[in-house]
Amino acid sequence: MSWIIKSLVAIGIASTGAAAKADTLNEGSHNQAKSAFIREYDNALAPLQFVKFCMNYDTECAADTAERSLPSGERAMSMLREVNSSVNASITPTQKSTHPMVARWTVAPAAGDCNDYAVTKRHQLIEMGWPKSSLRLAVVLTNGGQGHLVLVARLADGDFVLDNLSASVRPWNAAEYEWISMQSGGNPRFWVAIGEHGERLRATRLAMLRTAE
Repeated sequence: MSWIIKSLVAIGIASTGAAAKADTLNEGSHNQAKSAFIREYDNALAPLQFVKFCMNYDTECAADTAERSLPSGERAMSMLREVNSSVNASITPTQKSTHPMVARWTVAPAAGDCNDYAVTKRHQLIEMGWPKSSLRLAVVLTNGGQGHLVLVARLADGDFVLDNLSASVRPWNAAEYEWISMQSGGNPRFWVAIGEHGERLRATRLAMLRTAE
């Protein structure tokens, strides 16, 4: 998924100064650690393969036409754990091409990569009655700098991550990823910048606007 990261991360991460950047990162890390929810910032480019996914699976990207409600309490977590476990077991991990003209996100393949796990989990939870606004695909960077796709489930008490690299459903800030972008809760076809990446992007844009004044 390196092409996704290049298209997302290349937009406005230039530093406005080493000291200012360090202060922003430290403050951002502190704020993120305290928050049960991923902080959202400005609009971001949707990954190209997500756009292709929506063309192939139109209903997956359409807004809910009927009102849906989240399962309550422990029932919601139980469903998330069940889906995370069953999908992780049902898809054989395989390395797929990341070339934009060849790569494709697929629901419920026999073998697939992180993208296929994430969209399959989202699909199953939607089929189980979950609102689409609470099930949001997210692009992250792993500790090794590798692009990775996960599913974020937004519950009343926080955001939780369903991940093919983990057997457990974790709070978002326990996953130790660098958060890049995520589907918008208002429209499943739109994406927003998130986390420290979104914070830096907004700061850069504001600095550019001040310079232009």
